[in-house]
Amino acid sequence: MISLKDKISKFLVRTKQTLGLFLFSKSAGRFNQIDIDKKLVYSLSPRKIPSQKQLKYLPKFLSSKENLIIKICLIVLLANLIYLGIVFFNKKVETIPVAGGTYIEAMVGYPKTINPLYAISRDVDNDLSRLIYSSLFRYDSHGHLVTDLTNVYQILDGGKEYLIEIKDDVYWHNGKKLTSDDIVFTFNIIKDEKYRSPLRENFLGVTVEKIDERTVKFTLVELYAPFLEMLTFGILPKNIWETISADAAVLNDLNLKPIGSGPYKFKSLIKNKKGDLKEYHLEVNNDYYSEKPYIKSLVFKFFDGQVEAINSFNNGQLDGLSYVSVNNRADLIKKETTHIFELLKPQLTGIFFNKNNNSSLGEKEIRAALATAINKEEIVTEIFKGAGQVAHGPILKNSFAYKDDAISHYYNRDEAAATLADKELKIKLTVIDNNQNVNVANKIKDYWQAAGVTVEVEVISLEQAAEVIKNRQFEALLYGQQVGGDPDVYAFWHSTQTGARGLNFAGYSNEEVDILLQEARSSNVLEERITNYHKFQEIWGQDLPVIFLYSPAHTYVQAGRIHGFNGSAIVEQADRFSNIFDWYIKTKKRLNW
Repeated sequence: MISLKDKISKFLVRTKQTLGLFLFSKSAGRFNQIDIDKKLVYSLSPRKIPSQKQLKYLPKFLSSKENLIIKICLIVLLANLIYLGIVFFNKKVETIPVAGGTYIEAMVGYPKTINPLYAISRDVDNDLSRLIYSSLFRYDSHGHLVTDLTNVYQILDGGKEYLIEIKDDVYWHNGKKLTSDDIVFTFNIIKDEKYRSPLRENFLGVTVEKIDERTVKFTLVELYAPFLEMLTFGILPKNIWETISADAAVLNDLNLKPIGSGPYKFKSLIKNKKGDLKEYHLEVNNDYYSEKPYIKSLVFKFFDGQVEAINSFNNGQLDGLSYVSVNNRADLIKKETTHIFELLKPQLTGIFFNKNNNSSLGEKEIRAALATAINKEEIVTEIFKGAGQVAHGPILKNSFAYKDDAISHYYNRDEAAATLADKELKIKLTVIDNNQNVNVANKIKDYWQAAGVTVEVEVISLEQAAEVIKNRQFEALLYGQQVGGDPDVYAFWHSTQTGARGLNFAGYSNEEVDILLQEARSSNVLEERITNYHKFQEIWGQDLPVIFLYSPAHTYVQAGRIHGFNGSAIVEQADRFSNIFDWYIKTKKRLNW
């Protein structure tokens, strides 16, 4: 506490100082009572920083110019604070996905057998099976093969044996553990002809044996490099299905209420009064062994046709459309937030020539000129609205085996017309009445006729197609070739595949190509396969037995509130779910220091 003596002492000092200022100002002739008052008040004030109450009187003591400067400074300061806040927010505050929400998608058709033994035959079944069941391997969102249940694997005996170890923390939706017994069981009933699985023919000559609880060994009769691509079928729980006979398998209730080990599990289904299945509900598998999806519930609604499904999507009742054809894309109301994904399919559509029915087509020069006469980019742009990719050769562009400069027959109408000018060429172009095939055929007709060729377009039905192709009853055939995820095209171009049962529709035969294709499918050394396929494409490009035009795309649609889809290619329609682990609806803000 300050004593009375100290207070009096301080007062005398301040009085002396004030008096000194007064005398100085008077002697200098600049006496100013107001200045003295201000200094006296300042010297007596206990605080040197103005209070908020005092600041209110500041404008009275400042000139208008000084007031303006202060206001401008305050505005600049405020603007800088706002800018720094925005920068901080953008850099340090991030939006992250969180678990929750329900995704609703439309499918055309309805499920019948959501069972890996049979699902491959129907898109709807296969779509749901992919979400409910796990497999040893699967395709990622770009069409590349990756492991699923498999932990590690080895290729032994020069490629005839595959030793596969599965993950240790895999459980069925009923809580039982998945073991190698389930894999052996599933594989063996696929091979059992009594079950009539469409997968059976893929595994003739292949055997499997259990090594231990987590390891199995597949043994092949002969080398086949793409074998792992075949192990993408779903695995069934042995303890449930071993009690069900082969005759009852197709009709069992488990086909609609399955128990798998995939990221989602069956929850419920809804039927209308007629007994027709209208909705199918899945919920997230909280015990999933891999990355658990963010979206907690999936609802699939079944429609008789695309138009009805698209109308429901346009009305905001759906989050996704499993597929929209080119014919129906005009019905889709493209909102700013709608996501439209064009997923490249493993298909090559081209014109297959049969020189036995038209000898002129046996000449390489003519086939090359016919290729040069076609504007492939225009076909993809005008007919498919960009939903596809131009194709030139027998290997998909997104394949590791693709060689970019192997085929060099690009559009040049004048060059084509000059080559074909004196040929008097007549061609019957056969086309299957499906999707946009007829429109493409008519476009080809226009291109060829502009180059001086007489063209007749013959349209056949899907029912006629099998007989026409089997007996090679065509001169030129517009056809889509499903080539799969691996670049193995032995079945399409090896000379042994030219018969009525084979897929070598063009009757192509080249001894060097036969050797290259055989070696490529028999080697597990990637560099060797690439070298062989590159050489094959070069030879094939010189012979040009087919004019490939394009690879079509699968159009998949999602509403703007769904995030995380990053697919670019599919092997099967169900592969659109390959990165469903990354999809999300709900988000939150997080400070990231």
